[in-house]
Amino acid sequence: MKIVYSWLKDFVDIDVPVEELADALTGSGLEVAAVEHRRAPDGIVAAKVLEKTKHPNADKLSVCTVDAGGESPLTIVCGAPNVEAGMNVACATIGTAFSQDFVIKKTKLRGIDSFGMLCSEKELGLSDDHSGLFSMPQDIVPGRPFGDYFPPDSVIEIELTPNRGDCLSVIGVAREVAARFGLPMKNGAIDPEEKGDDPIENAITVTLEAAARCPRYAGRLVRGVKIGPSPRWIQDRLRLAGLRPINNVVDVTNYMLMHFGQPMHAFDYAGIAGSRIIVKTAQKEMTFLTLDDIERNLVEGDLLIADANGPVALAGIMGGAGSQIADTTTDVFLECAYFDPVGIRKTSKRLGLSSDSSYRFERGVDPDVGLTAALDTAAALLAATASGSVCKGRIDARGGEPMKRRTINLRTEKVSSVLGVPFSGEQISSFLQSLQIECLDHRDGTFSCTVPLFRHDLTIEEDLIEEVGRMYGYDNIPPAQTTILPLARTLPTVERTTDTIRHALAFAGLHEAVTNSMTSEKRVALLTPEIAAVKLLNPLTPDMAFMRTTLAGSLLDITAYNCNRRNRNNRFFEIGKIFQMLPSGEYAERTVIAIIIEGNFHAATWNSAPQPVSFYVLKGIIESFCRHIGFETVSFSLPHEKPRYFGPETALVKIGDKVTGFAGTVFPQICAEFDIKSVVCFAQLDITDLLETALPVGSYKPLHRFPALERDFCFVMDERTGSSAVMETIAALSPLIEEVHPFDVYRGEKLGPGRKSITFNVVFRSSERTLTDGDVEELCEKVLSTVAQRCGGVLRT
Repeated sequence: MKIVYSWLKDFVDIDVPVEELADALTGSGLEVAAVEHRRAPDGIVAAKVLEKTKHPNADKLSVCTVDAGGESPLTIVCGAPNVEAGMNVACATIGTAFSQDFVIKKTKLRGIDSFGMLCSEKELGLSDDHSGLFSMPQDIVPGRPFGDYFPPDSVIEIELTPNRGDCLSVIGVAREVAARFGLPMKNGAIDPEEKGDDPIENAITVTLEAAARCPRYAGRLVRGVKIGPSPRWIQDRLRLAGLRPINNVVDVTNYMLMHFGQPMHAFDYAGIAGSRIIVKTAQKEMTFLTLDDIERNLVEGDLLIADANGPVALAGIMGGAGSQIADTTTDVFLECAYFDPVGIRKTSKRLGLSSDSSYRFERGVDPDVGLTAALDTAAALLAATASGSVCKGRIDARGGEPMKRRTINLRTEKVSSVLGVPFSGEQISSFLQSLQIECLDHRDGTFSCTVPLFRHDLTIEEDLIEEVGRMYGYDNIPPAQTTILPLARTLPTVERTTDTIRHALAFAGLHEAVTNSMTSEKRVALLTPEIAAVKLLNPLTPDMAFMRTTLAGSLLDITAYNCNRRNRNNRFFEIGKIFQMLPSGEYAERTVIAIIIEGNFHAATWNSAPQPVSFYVLKGIIESFCRHIGFETVSFSLPHEKPRYFGPETALVKIGDKVTGFAGTVFPQICAEFDIKSVVCFAQLDITDLLETALPVGSYKPLHRFPALERDFCFVMDERTGSSAVMETIAALSPLIEEVHPFDVYRGEKLGPGRKSITFNVVFRSSERTLTDGDVEELCEKVLSTVAQRCGGVLRT
């Protein structure tokens, strides 16, 4: 934001060096990035081009005869494309020093002597434009110093944080300067002189169909304007502020943009069909041609300004093609409104269209007195600079709930505690009232503070404390000599559990991945068509239009990326969220762990072959992970239903009573969709409920004092019976049974179709004595009978 120093003085009588002012603004939280001084070098004078001829030896040079106020005209060779006879210009005479290394001298250019230089805006310090000569006003006197027409000035460039939209104007910065230096604010508004007996209500009507998105819409009508250049002082200030002058009507609206921070739009009244303005939202997808001649694709909900025939402007962002001011315009309707910041920001970001107006509306403008002050001043300036006549009255349409000023309670004790400086109530009240915040003292150490509507950033007590600190001066707050800092911080349960899980998976040899939570409609249909996905209303791209329903797609993408670059043997895990639409219309999100392995889990060595990934390698990783986080019970069983990206070799996983999920081999057809040619195993476990509870605390177990006895049982059973069911059945029979695990499986013709044989190793041990064969004999009989009864397993003979 560029603030012209002389412009600032329209609101506050400040008379300090500009560097001191810049330091004061930085000290109050408005960081000054640069200070530029506009002062043309001595020796530059106003001049008039009397004659222009083509250079005989150069196609792009002209030989100009220039009246610079001397006894005789000067001959100056010029390369500017816009130089013409009769043009008023700025001329740097011989001896003018732009810098130590750049001094104007008599020189010979392609055989022609040149006795000076004609200047562009860049040489004059008006802007960075050096595409052509700067055209001076018509009333110049050749030979007079350039500074008589464009006095020295300074520009302060401020880097504003997004919350300080109130300072995107001269008046906003002036309020800060007035508060900082204890100076009164001047009224920068002008009341227009209304002419004629025909009120504006007879000429135009305004309807707010989208009142929630546009709570206030005001307008004035100026008739009989003559389009032309704006006065020199307006053009000069706009150039210093970084804006290009166009014509008197557009320049006035841009002047109000900088003056009051209030975006405005000027309509050619003759082009408003039906003399009606309608503020409404788009009801369907449509196209709209904006002022920059680009066709924009609008969606339902975009806010529009329309007339009787259709849209004429994209509200708060840019006008439509055909609604702009033309040379033939005679009557101008000035629009000044307040638009909902959220809606403007969404439309602007989606279209990739940002303007000076949208930049301010997104951060919030003044919907109160600043709006009408800007509108009235613009009408008055337009009448003065364009010979217009202001119609009687002002359109001021309001809709929805009236905007009310926020009231925030502020405790004196809290201010002193947070800032570390003792403040009296009088000091606090003085600081805040200097910022136009009304303070009502309740005499109990508490103030009721009423915040002006142009301060959208002040919502809670801490915001007001920050304002007190800014006005007191951060540099005046003494640093603390002592403080109390805890040497250790107890993490919340969720963070502690997540860290433990992360360390356990890394210990298992996996690398953590972090991927995007958004995905495409095609990816959802490929992996989880049975799940209703959450669709984004304003996606950045079609590939990020939905929230992911599984982490499988993200990790398969990473694996494919590595495989395509010959980075094999991938082992990744991710802790992330998945999302799902519920029948109620709301969405649910769950936190899950995803594990993916590909290639060889263990590489080949000189004395061992590589270990390819498989379901059983993945199963071992999950079991190791469970032991690491303190869970002894993990079961794998045949699932009744499973996600479609899993192949036949898939198991339902249960860890304790809080974690469930699936583990298995990914379908080759799914891998092919990702251009993966190798075997991929994947697991996804829902840990949402686990995160809310503390993990089991590990306890010390001494080494066994007594030896164990082992027995092997070979059971023939139905193919559909899982080994985990048999293991759980055997383990529950007696505390003397320490371990049960399968180590062999057989299928063959001797067993018959649909039958299999699994051999289990059972370990018996007592913590009190050494067991004998007789001690376990009875248990072995119990194992045989129970497995036969509950699992249909018969001892193989």
